[in-house]
Amino acid sequence: MAQFQCRTRALKVALCAAIAAAGLSAPAGAQQQAASVQTGQQHAPRSDRRPNIILILADDMGVETVNAYGGEYYTPNLDRMAKEGLRFDNAHATPLCSPSRTRLMTGIENHRNYEAFAYLAPGQRTFGNMLKDAGYATGMVGKWQLSGNGFDGRTGITPGQAGFEESALWQLKSLDAKGSRYWGPTRVIDGKTRIDEEGFGPDRDQAFALDFIERHKDRPFFLYYSMVLVHDPFVPTPASLASAGPKDRFAGMMTYMDAQVGALLAKLKAAGLDENTIVIFTADNGTNRQITSLRNGAAVQGGKGSPTLTGTHVPMIVRAPGRVAAGGTTPALFDFLDFLPTFAAFSGAVPGAVDGVSQAGVMTGKARSARDAIFMHYDPRWLARPARFAFDASYKLYGDGRFVALDPATGVETDIPAARMQPADRTRKAALEKILHSVPEVPFSKERFPMCAGRPSRDPKLPAIEAGCGALSGSIGVD
Repeated sequence: MAQFQCRTRALKVALCAAIAAAGLSAPAGAQQQAASVQTGQQHAPRSDRRPNIILILADDMGVETVNAYGGEYYTPNLDRMAKEGLRFDNAHATPLCSPSRTRLMTGIENHRNYEAFAYLAPGQRTFGNMLKDAGYATGMVGKWQLSGNGFDGRTGITPGQAGFEESALWQLKSLDAKGSRYWGPTRVIDGKTRIDEEGFGPDRDQAFALDFIERHKDRPFFLYYSMVLVHDPFVPTPASLASAGPKDRFAGMMTYMDAQVGALLAKLKAAGLDENTIVIFTADNGTNRQITSLRNGAAVQGGKGSPTLTGTHVPMIVRAPGRVAAGGTTPALFDFLDFLPTFAAFSGAVPGAVDGVSQAGVMTGKARSARDAIFMHYDPRWLARPARFAFDASYKLYGDGRFVALDPATGVETDIPAARMQPADRTRKAALEKILHSVPEVPFSKERFPMCAGRPSRDPKLPAIEAGCGALSGSIGVD
């Protein structure tokens, strides 16, 4: 393992060159602006001092992967971001991408507005709509996956309907060939499809993000950077072309993603925006199950798709000089529902009726916590089995009655039999039961396999969309 870690650290020099090369595709204005900072030119203050907001959402990356959390991969920029900001030690997504994305964009719990995988219904109000209405320039780059899955006939929301004035997205239209997220990438840029025979998709995304920052530096902006990294397929990056095998390639993808975060932070400083921009880094769900990583020396298998801790526990780092104190950590619970009301608090926007709570007080050090527990109705309707549960930092109660102790450091959940319960256990179980009983128990959908419509069922007594078809398996864990 020491040899492996040394190899990943050796990527640093090559990565700097790769990111610099990617930046060449950005407009000349961005390069000129960076040069003006180096020569001492001062940036004129803008009249609207509301903060810019950048949300960076990595794809399939549990908390165990980041070095600042004890992970084994080389992530110096995220580590520096944690030293310069606030690290949340109990941030939670849902176990799968689409439920997480609908949750974080709308601030509404899934049992109220989640209808299908890769789908968000037109008419839903997102944080893009909220911040656009508040006068922010709004842009999104990277993974979309909300316009429908292509199997059930639904046509979901468009980026424009979701409040994004500009976008450069992968997997926008479900009924079209989605193309590659990585080498020879396909992107839909402001509604127009671009297919490149060469090049690396994350470099295209990064160039769009840096250009968006440059063009909107004179007014408040919101950039939702929904990275395609580090989702499978596990591929060599421009800085790790010799990598081989899932784990080795995953390590290279982690470090490349980290370098892109570093380049974005450098761009903010060069543009004179560093002191008035809130940057949040997190991920949409746990790591792919093919990947087992070391966290503080303990092996942690990725839990994508599973309602366990390894499926929901994600990194979350907030950097906002002047607003968020440097070098802090917090045990406060953070739910993806909380993004929208938190952005409303910082921007002065109106959040509307949402299920999340503002975490602005926690981020600025004015409050120790904003919530006591998290409830999730997890019904992805895509391979993985559904579950309903409530939890805090130490305990979780499932809808089927299972009560477990949580170890966030290892992702392990340990059953607590009734005969072994201590008074503190009973108190917390009662509190979690109250939460479960307070939320309407919406029946789970029987349709876990929409991709099997019209195909022979694995169980002749059930439709294929309920029982599956063929030998289905994959990174999220199925039958």
